[in-house]
Amino acid sequence: MNKKSFCPISLLFLLAFTLRFAGLSSNPPGFFRDEADKGYTSYSLMKTGMDQAGKHWPLFVRSLNVTTSSMYQYLDIPFIAGLGMTETAVRLPACFAGSLSVLAVYLLARKWWNSGTAFWAGLFVCFSPWSLLLSRWANQSILLTLWIPLGVYFLMLGREDGVPRVRDSLLSAFCLLAALYTYEPAQLFIPVFSFFAWASLLSRQMFVRDRRAAFLWAMGAFWLLFAAGSIPLLHHLLYQPDESAARFSRIGIFDGQPFYSAMMEFLRNYAAHLSPSFLFWSGDANLRHHSRMFGQIHLYLIPLIFIGLPQALRQRNAKDRILLAWLLCFPLAAACTRESIPHALRSVFAVPILQLLAANGLHALQENLPWLIAKLGETRVHFWRRAGIAVMAVCVSLHLADFFFRYPRYSAEYWEYGYRNVVDWWKTHHSEADGTVVTGLAEYPYIFFLFYNEYPPDRWIAEQRVEGVTFLPLGESADAHLQEREGRFLYLVRPMELNQIQPEKVVLDPYKTAHWKWTAWGKRLAPVP
Repeated sequence: MNKKSFCPISLLFLLAFTLRFAGLSSNPPGFFRDEADKGYTSYSLMKTGMDQAGKHWPLFVRSLNVTTSSMYQYLDIPFIAGLGMTETAVRLPACFAGSLSVLAVYLLARKWWNSGTAFWAGLFVCFSPWSLLLSRWANQSILLTLWIPLGVYFLMLGREDGVPRVRDSLLSAFCLLAALYTYEPAQLFIPVFSFFAWASLLSRQMFVRDRRAAFLWAMGAFWLLFAAGSIPLLHHLLYQPDESAARFSRIGIFDGQPFYSAMMEFLRNYAAHLSPSFLFWSGDANLRHHSRMFGQIHLYLIPLIFIGLPQALRQRNAKDRILLAWLLCFPLAAACTRESIPHALRSVFAVPILQLLAANGLHALQENLPWLIAKLGETRVHFWRRAGIAVMAVCVSLHLADFFFRYPRYSAEYWEYGYRNVVDWWKTHHSEADGTVVTGLAEYPYIFFLFYNEYPPDRWIAEQRVEGVTFLPLGESADAHLQEREGRFLYLVRPMELNQIQPEKVVLDPYKTAHWKWTAWGKRLAPVP
């Protein structure tokens, strides 16, 4: 790397990491159950070499009643070992992945265009609302925004003479295999996109006599490594279908309905992920996937995408064909599901393809700058350039102000804010009571007792219970379990429960959304009707 490249790369990484690391433990507010589960599984692997189900160093782990990839959990072990069981330690792998994805986009864009366009492409991803939020909490989908552009970069790296090199093809296959094992939707996207990416490289020049052998060796090396690396996944899918397909069977559109109906639903879902409403205006309805300001990507990218997309359609080179294949493939996996459509996590493959299309439009404008000056005049061209930068600055400023100052308040309920407070209180006072009952109106509350209490993993694996705590079945209120009895019992309940009971201790969060109540109960104030 030369000195000219080192400066913009360092600046991009520093800016991206600052935006993703600042206030990481408190924004997003609270700590979602999936995050606590990943952190505790990493802790269990570090302490015992087993996941919560007792499997030794598994490729797929049991996570809150489903089986999922273990990559994030393994990446989190060094952070748990160094920082302990904290929210920051659990979120740091996502933070680094999101920051490094900006550099991966820079490298790919520099390969395709030039350093100036690459810097803007990296900046678009750096400020992306989609990337920023997913980089600040423990979700494995953000890793895809790193692996996929790296895989495309290595695929294109050896093409100075028009032919991929075997070494670079193997590195590309490794990155795309890592993506394949990162997140379940990638199991559809990666094979389809890889096929179209290699198809995009085909041209007459590739089959000229002195290039044909080199191209076939590179392609063969890629697919051989990819096929060999996919064997464990295929074994899991074919021989453990109850685990591998448990989640998809609940949310997939292919659930026995007629094929025509399934295809119509697929097309509606596919179109929803390409809709301007989802991309630019309202975004994902789930506030864990999107803040309320703008859509999944910024408005200033609209004119650049509308220039970059026709430009890619007109060109006949491999770069433009890959851009189009990437754009057409990113909604595939999400369109096969029916839960919360459009869904930002399952369509995260859109980062960074939309930003790269915008960079393609920006590059086209730069290439045609003399023509634009001759057509519009230098004064008008400079005016529109300054106006574009001003609009970008306004959009970014509004989004960052909303995200860092307002988002923690209006999204707290989505992040199950308050568990740390109540578990900390329980750790101090549970010895004063004869038992603890946790409501069933909260989903998977046990994981917070395991995480914040650093419950010994070997005991949890062996007993699958937290000593002294009764967790009621999911959906079952604690109110039905109240009985006249001697002794002192602690109840963790939702606000709508125990209306006839006077709480001794109420733990309220500052956002006034997740009103968890601890109550030390001995006698009813009034009989339950």
